[in-house]
Amino acid sequence: MSRIAEIVKDLDAQRDRFLEALDAVDPELLTAPGLVESWSARDLVVHVAFWCEHGTSALALASSGRGDEFSYDQADTDRMNAELTAATASVTPDEARQREELAFSVFRAAITAFEPGLLDVRLGNGDTVAEVIAYDGAEHYEEHAAQLRAWFDPSEADDEVDEPAI
Repeated sequence: MSRIAEIVKDLDAQRDRFLEALDAVDPELLTAPGLVESWSARDLVVHVAFWCEHGTSALALASSGRGDEFSYDQADTDRMNAELTAATASVTPDEARQREELAFSVFRAAITAFEPGLLDVRLGNGDTVAEVIAYDGAEHYEEHAAQLRAWFDPSEADDEVDEPAI
């Protein structure tokens, strides 16, 4: 299996686990705050969509030879998340899911079409393309699936899901 195929397989598996956990959320609770700090399940869905879009942007820059323009700094994560949450507060759960589905599909397609030889290219922020794909994709879905499960079943919680990462 190629490296790209392995990345896509992991991304698909983690997203499936995320969606499974999301589907277990009582529809009446989709907009209830408190899942992760003040975030609701709807907020979390918009959040993962945003970071898929972020990853897609990194891939586009790298593919066009402009990877040095990718300047994401993890110190900006909290600010970016707060701005996103404020800007999307009126989004319905259905709109959030539609955005996530589109963002995931575009991200997945960009990964599938990506030149494998560029996966280890360092971007402007010092991360490799493969690292960005992982933290914006599979690792992100995995983290937030765990938070969704923990919200309903505290025995599912682990010590690493207390705070949103990205």
